Amino acid sequence: MDLLWSLLSITCLFLQLEGCTRVIKPNTVVVDVDMTLNTPSPCRNVKLQCGEHGPSVYWQRKKQKIGKGSELTIHVDEFLDAGNFTCHNDNGDIINHTLVLIQVTKNNRGEYPKQILQEISDQIYIKCETKNYSGVFECSWNLNMNPNISVEAHRSNSSISCTVHDQDKSRAVCHELTYCPFQEELEKVGFNLYAIDGSRFENYSSEFFLADIVKPEKVQIHKKDEGDKKVVVSWEYPQSWDHPHSYFPLTFEVKALKNKHNCDHEVRSDPRTPNHKVPHKGSYHFFTEETSLQLNHSTKKYVFCVRAKDMYCNSPWSEWSAMYV
Repeated sequence: MDLLWSLLSITCLFLQLEGCTRVIKPNTVVVDVDMTLNTPSPCRNVKLQCGEHGPSVYWQRKKQKIGKGSELTIHVDEFLDAGNFTCHNDNGDIINHTLVLIQVTKNNRGEYPKQILQEISDQIYIKCETKNYSGVFECSWNLNMNPNISVEAHRSNSSISCTVHDQDKSRAVCHELTYCPFQEELEKVGFNLYAIDGSRFENYSSEFFLADIVKPEKVQIHKKDEGDKKVVVSWEYPQSWDHPHSYFPLTFEVKALKNKHNCDHEVRSDPRTPNHKVPHKGSYHFFTEETSLQLNHSTKKYVFCVRAKDMYCNSPWSEWSAMYV
């Protein structure tokens, strides 16, 4: 009961500090600190409580006694001032503890500077993808340090569970249990990442519709020689893609490149022709809903490339699939 009261007391105390100090989980509080300020700030004075205990209670940090009594006020200016604070009874037993962390709200690098994760692109630290509309998606990030990571995802009236990979702390898999692929998404998924390195706390967030992050897996390519210098190349929807395909259609980008170019080689399409299927300087490039192409010049060697994306969404293309034909 004493421990429960202590936790409730800490929670109530920090909720009264108007947002500059907050509880992120039991026994863990974050203090927002502007590292550019040279004048005292009320956010830097943090009161810790041990609960309903007498004046004989004492406090320790890094095994050093730093105060007596059931309440302790600490001054947080820099990371060395934060850390784990424990309160003890006369026998030296730990009664309670509070981990104090710092989130830098401003320094010479600007507002809410980040350094635990690496930027993927301008102010983007998290990349999320899904290979279909099953409600399962994966988010990844690049680490500068070796922090403790926790993640969560949410959407109103929905249950989403997330798990950070056991061996690789740079990615997490989430599953929206109530997601229905046949319904229009009316609200974005919110994904939050909390990173703790020493006494430093940073939070990162991303919002998206699953339709915006769906990236099909690579397609499979097949070749069939039909004689008379004809070769038919066909490709299939990824096995993981949703059914029926008539309801979840894909658009394919197709290239047939000579001279041993790779799939990223740019080929100008001819907009005057249906589906751009007339070769340009010996190479083909077009977009189609079809899943096959006949090449009439089997004596030429091509690198045949196909990738896919959701027909109706501005979502990512799959990785290229390639075959020599």
